[in-house]
Amino acid sequence: TPTQTSPRLNKRKQWYQRRVRGHTHKLGYIQDILSDSSSAIKAEVISALDKPALWSHSEDSSWRKLFLYNQGHKMSENCSELPRTTNLVEQFDVFMGSVIFGNCFISIIEGSSVIEPHCGPTNLRVRCHLGLQIPAGDCQLTVAGEESKWRDRECILFDDSFLHSVHNNTPAQRIILIVDIWHPNLTLIEIDILKKMFSTKTH
Repeated sequence: TPTQTSPRLNKRKQWYQRRVRGHTHKLGYIQDILSDSSSAIKAEVISALDKPALWSHSEDSSWRKLFLYNQGHKMSENCSELPRTTNLVEQFDVFMGSVIFGNCFISIIEGSSVIEPHCGPTNLRVRCHLGLQIPAGDCQLTVAGEESKWRDRECILFDDSFLHSVHNNTPAQRIILIVDIWHPNLTLIEIDILKKMFSTKTH
């Protein structure tokens, strides 16, 4: 169950990825930039695959993550291995990089694997998934009972305070970039207040 929520934000809308390319809304802009940069991001990720010290693993090694930002803390060594990806994400003014709810990481789930249903800690953010290497077949994300499939070089945005899970019923790896951004329905004044409340400097 999320621990930090805003009752004003939409509790019934879990998906935020629907948009027309080139839309002036910041969510569309971020998706366009990430999609256009996906080949460069993937190249950096592939180069980091043979550096196991950079990655954290689940107990059964079916899921591994390379953090650039972990709960608002910049992982400098990891960022130096993926400099272009880091610089790209840091240019987004809605990236939650300075607060405890802000993460940016590479997520790899192996074939024939499941990430069990779970909730993020807050509805103050929207989580962006950029498809980098998506296997053909039964590999998808389920949020609040609704399924969505990743696609290479495309983004999915959703409110991860909703119950969500992942399954990969293929023999191949699924690789994505995950970026946490401020909820689009928050005002600039609200974001400024929340940055102070949940700054990594005060927690």
